[in-house]
Amino acid sequence: MPMRIKIYSTFLLFFIVLSVSSQQWKQNFKVVEPIRAIDNGFGLSVVTYDGYAAYGANQVDIGGVENAGKVYVAKQDCDGWTIYQELSRPDARNYCGFGSRLCMKDKILAIAGCDPAVSDGNAIYMYERDSNDQYIFTQKIPRIGNSLNDNFGSEIAISGNFMVVGSYYNSTDSNLNNYLEYSGAAYIFFKGPDGVWRLVQKITASDRKTGDNFGNSVAIYQNTIVIGANREGFNWAGAAYVFERNTNSNTWREIKKITAYDFRGLQDRFGEIVRINENGIMIAAPGDDDYDSILSGDGGGPLTMLGSVYIFRKNINGEWTGHQKIRASDGSAKIFNFGNIMEIYDDQIAVRATEYEYDINGNLSKSFGRVYMFKKGVNDIWGEYQAVQSNIKRNSDWFACSISLYKDDLFIGAFWDALDSNGENYVGYAGAAYIFNPYDYLNTQKPILNTIPVLLSCADLGNGFSSGFDMSGIEKDLVQDPGNFVFSYKDQLGNLLPSPLPANYANRYPFDEIISVKVGNKNNPACYEVTNIELKTNSRFSLNTIPDFYECDFDGTGYATFNLSKINSLLVADPSLYSFVYFDKNGNDISDKITEIYKNSIKNHEEVKVSVTDLNTLCTVDSMFYLNVTNNSSDCELKEDYIIPKFFTPNGDGYNDTWEIIGLENENYTINIFDRYGKLLKILGKNTGWDGNLNGQPLPSSDYWFQLILENKITKKGHFSLKR
Repeated sequence: MPMRIKIYSTFLLFFIVLSVSSQQWKQNFKVVEPIRAIDNGFGLSVVTYDGYAAYGANQVDIGGVENAGKVYVAKQDCDGWTIYQELSRPDARNYCGFGSRLCMKDKILAIAGCDPAVSDGNAIYMYERDSNDQYIFTQKIPRIGNSLNDNFGSEIAISGNFMVVGSYYNSTDSNLNNYLEYSGAAYIFFKGPDGVWRLVQKITASDRKTGDNFGNSVAIYQNTIVIGANREGFNWAGAAYVFERNTNSNTWREIKKITAYDFRGLQDRFGEIVRINENGIMIAAPGDDDYDSILSGDGGGPLTMLGSVYIFRKNINGEWTGHQKIRASDGSAKIFNFGNIMEIYDDQIAVRATEYEYDINGNLSKSFGRVYMFKKGVNDIWGEYQAVQSNIKRNSDWFACSISLYKDDLFIGAFWDALDSNGENYVGYAGAAYIFNPYDYLNTQKPILNTIPVLLSCADLGNGFSSGFDMSGIEKDLVQDPGNFVFSYKDQLGNLLPSPLPANYANRYPFDEIISVKVGNKNNPACYEVTNIELKTNSRFSLNTIPDFYECDFDGTGYATFNLSKINSLLVADPSLYSFVYFDKNGNDISDKITEIYKNSIKNHEEVKVSVTDLNTLCTVDSMFYLNVTNNSSDCELKEDYIIPKFFTPNGDGYNDTWEIIGLENENYTINIFDRYGKLLKILGKNTGWDGNLNGQPLPSSDYWFQLILENKITKKGHFSLKR
């Protein structure tokens, strides 16, 4: 049966590795100290956050002070990562170790080092980045309590305005009493509105015992704190403690003690590293042996100190329970201690393991570090997808003595690395840091951004708000080949906006809004340019109400002709300032058919939609009007709004010399003139009259007949007299 389990579990691991194959991390840079020196330990601690990084070199000598320590601050740019600031303590003493631990969050950089005010105590030094990207010292937080050599500051974690500091050699309880040597403690600080960090609580384990090392690792995420105690238990099996923040308070309470759910083995050191984020609690146990576990995905075996990471999640009852146990896919007697260093970001976990090489006689000859990358996949199962090592492995360089992971940046410290960035110039234990990314740092250049004209939209939502800002092509308008760049957007208050922006963007601020867009090279997002997109919302205009149109159907077909020559003028005062598009009931564009004379296309009753756009503001307003056809005799009586002369006298005296109908100047019509025998004498067009001649010869005095044909095909007949 054990063999069967082993085979099944091996298959499961293999499947997980393949199923979550993801981005592959590539070494792009090896960073070393600007001035390298033996034993400086550059890279003992590394941190990165949102385009900034810090490297700790805790054994740098400064001005005759031995091992004073220094921190180098770097910023991502088009050339990669450039060190631009050095931090040290002017009051440092020998073996101060400034930079032994770092924590970077938002604009905060916390640095652990000695406290020169006491002989054997540490302090946390708080720095904050200003508008010029300089980290400015703001506060010193000395060790709290009544003990020295308590390793205050051995671990630091920040979330929001709370900071947790580990002190795993501390020996008193939260009231500074009940001495238990190395039972351990952690301190919780809160940053007030004045920017000052103040102690709010010292926490210890509810079942504290001598030598537990509570506080050897700390983590915080929102309202939950996790504290590791890697030597808890008589056999150093280890444990972790979960604290939650009390409602409407800055104080915290212990809610659960977590231990390995499968087997608590000798010196497992469960709790060596603890981390927490939205995906759960991750607890490393680098001394965990290869025991059977239904959650381990490994089966049974003789391997000792293989190492593992336990993942816990909250169940539906809000209780933290075991979810999964992960190990290195190639763990063996030569690859072990998985979990002695661990870092997480979002849905990824980076875990260090140790690799040994032996000579032909079985003697240990080389030691390397490697980092296993895991990603959360289907059903929230984590799978390994890559083992990260430096391009050229170096024996005993302590590769991955520290790890920092943020988005597409993986920083790995190697504080015993002895070669420079080119793999040359040996300086013992000078140290280095390696930077990995899921892309190649090649041909990096700043984008050349085009100027975007002010984007206009109509306030269709009212009060200066619009949902009609067209962002569908904004990235193509901004830069050539947008696929080579990454885009991030912020509103005028600095709040992040979705990327890409919605195709139809609704402004957040009325009338005028500025969106800041950062366009970075996809192979180096820090190689970027920033520009603004200006939005302007125009107030809607209104259209005049159009009365329904009625025309007569004299043929009984349901169709008639309508005079729509004045339709645009009926809608707005000055049609030249607008564009007009007409649609039938089915949404078909009939603009080219809406001429002066329009015959309805739907029998009896036609619905016409018109979209009117202001050519200046591009605001569009829609309206409807209706064409009605009637054959009711009473409705179709000709309404004579014109004058038909009864006679005319073409004698050249300037009075009544021509016969013409008055009042049809704005209509289209045709007039046929006949003699008493029905002979067609003359055809008159719009706004023309008859002078009484035929082929240039005057006709005699007599009665003559006319036929008036209007544009809607209505006909009027009558007669008049010619007098000479």
